[in-house]
Amino acid sequence: MATVLFCSKNDIVRNSPIIDTNIDSDRLVPALHLAQTQYLREIIGTDLYNKFATDIAGGSLSNPYLDLLKNYVKPILIHLTISEFLKTAAYQITNKGISKGVSENASEASSEEVKDLVQVERDRAESYTERFLDHMSFQASTSYPEWFSNSNEDVSPAYEGHKIDWVL
Repeated sequence: MATVLFCSKNDIVRNSPIIDTNIDSDRLVPALHLAQTQYLREIIGTDLYNKFATDIAGGSLSNPYLDLLKNYVKPILIHLTISEFLKTAAYQITNKGISKGVSENASEASSEEVKDLVQVERDRAESYTERFLDHMSFQASTSYPEWFSNSNEDVSPAYEGHKIDWVL
């Protein structure tokens, strides 16, 4: 089964001051997929993740899940996606090897500048994660039974803050 993405390229571009509107979706979607399947699932847990995937695919996502996705989950995912994208945005792998492209009118960002940008996006994702966890601590028991229903091989949600580190 194909992975259902919880947000779109437009969601990401609209909410980022550094992503150009002309960016190729084919370059952004792998970062979105990675952020969603690797990091977001660990934050929200398997059962809530599967609830979103099933309802989005079926066109039946409704409140309170729609509001949870829009106001809490998407902001986390957007900033996780940008942080992942920034790590590889300058590179492209082709049959001829790995290349790094720079526009005629632009200068290349240093490794330190890229690390700083990635950290800014990680910090934003962490801030939105804390807001999400605060919301869930008050609302999960009455509105989101999936928050508590993970078992066995399921990934349990992060009930406390979740630090995400990376090495470049």
